[in-house]
Amino acid sequence: MNYKTEWINQKKNLAKIFLGLGLIALLGGILLELLKIVQGFDPRIITGLGILLSGIGIANYVRYRSAAKNSAAASREIYEDRDERMVIIRTRAGNRAFWVSISLTYACLMWESISSNGSLPKLTSDGLWYFLSVAVVIPFAVYIASIIFDQKNY
Repeated sequence: MNYKTEWINQKKNLAKIFLGLGLIALLGGILLELLKIVQGFDPRIITGLGILLSGIGIANYVRYRSAAKNSAAASREIYEDRDERMVIIRTRAGNRAFWVSISLTYACLMWESISSNGSLPKLTSDGLWYFLSVAVVIPFAVYIASIIFDQKNY
């Protein structure tokens, strides 16, 4: 077994772990909802986490399985993973996404703090959920856009 095959098998195994954990969380969340077990939190959080982990697992498994079938694709995957330029681009994109995420989360925290004394309207539980969802989705979009931008301009 050469290093390419070993590297790809390692990545596929990690993808299988994500998929397995995702399916466990997904089934656990569905069971909590069906059995009406009261936890003090919304069981859909667990279901959503399961969907996220399963999606990550499936995407990575498909990516590395296709690379395992083609030696040239495997070489490209390894090169892209270890390429210094791409590492810098991903690091910069991650830094930008982190700052956007922390800013959005801080804004939500400040809104909650200021609204506690009546200066701003209180966020409903749905409003808070949407605010926090935006704090996840927007940084992801910033990360993807930063990678695309830096690939063209760096």
